[in-house]
Amino acid sequence: MKIRFLSTLAAICTLFVAGASAQTSTAVVYRYTAISYPGTVAQETSANGINNSNVIVGSYPDPTTGVGHAFEYINGKYTTFDFPGASGTFAMGINDYGDVVGSYTLPNSSNSHGFLRHNGAFTTIDYPGASDTALVGINNAGTIVGNEDSNNGFIYKNGTFTLYSAPTRGTLPNYFSTLFGINNPGQFVGEEQSGDYLQGFWVTGNDADFLEPNTYFANNNVTGINGRSDIVGCLNSGPYVAFAVESSESSESTEKFPTLQMLSNPLASQSCPSGINYSRVIVGNPGFMAAPILTLNVTSPANHVKVSNPVHVVANASGVNPISQMQVWANFKEVYHVSGGSLNTYLNLPAGSNERFVVQAIDSKGVIAKVVESITVN
Repeated sequence: MKIRFLSTLAAICTLFVAGASAQTSTAVVYRYTAISYPGTVAQETSANGINNSNVIVGSYPDPTTGVGHAFEYINGKYTTFDFPGASGTFAMGINDYGDVVGSYTLPNSSNSHGFLRHNGAFTTIDYPGASDTALVGINNAGTIVGNEDSNNGFIYKNGTFTLYSAPTRGTLPNYFSTLFGINNPGQFVGEEQSGDYLQGFWVTGNDADFLEPNTYFANNNVTGINGRSDIVGCLNSGPYVAFAVESSESSESTEKFPTLQMLSNPLASQSCPSGINYSRVIVGNPGFMAAPILTLNVTSPANHVKVSNPVHVVANASGVNPISQMQVWANFKEVYHVSGGSLNTYLNLPAGSNERFVVQAIDSKGVIAKVVESITVN
């Protein structure tokens, strides 16, 4: 069986390059906190899912027996729950009503079964004919995504299973498509294996979009998506978040790949996000929670646009601390600044193609968020 169960003090990270959508470029600075079930060995706890109330679900190994237990984490308190009679329980996703999905194993069996926990009561949900089932995500409509024993993903809605296979890219076959999460609007995310490499995707309706151009020489995935269409996942080079990714292009020839903000988790040398909620709080493994402390949005100019002087610059910043200053930089020189967290002005910028344009916000503690764009100024 090859089903993937992606599996100290708070630290402040100071600077990241922005993710971008077609209109707004966003940068978020995160504070990281360990999620570690009391009494367990460091970095053995998995934080697999989070809802919009910041309730986290995951699993941990019993320090004595090694048996896997599921937990909820609410406001600093851990609560264990297990499927009745199971030899291992793994919680993977939670919606805003507190419904939890995951998988469990029974004594003397290596097979995995899917479960739904609703109001404290468990229901087994197994893909028909499969020896293994893992449920990994659930939204507020009760739609569930999961995987069966051949690593093929499925959507479970109103009692009906539908297998999902991502579109084939290039000439190599799609061996399997594994799903990892679903948001309340119904977008879901995962990875497909093309040849020897894994390629992350998200799906909106009938439209599938991929994380990166098709190279066949790099692994990546998409493990979580929120109601803003922000996504998280991992590349060969490490964990990332991308904000407000494209939801549906007019044609495949106009597909726009997202700008990725790489994440730097000071709690672990290697980590991968597993979920993100509407407030952009991220959870991942080995167990961590990353909460925004400073967010910068640049609504004008958009990245990769052609503009004429004077250029209309619009941005805003907010965070847990007051915003001291907003700055505008062009080609590594500061050209404007203003006190506070709101910026709306017209500036004459250096003319040229692919000019480096930067807006940064600085809070009262010296934390910096930075959006870096490339624009052409006529």
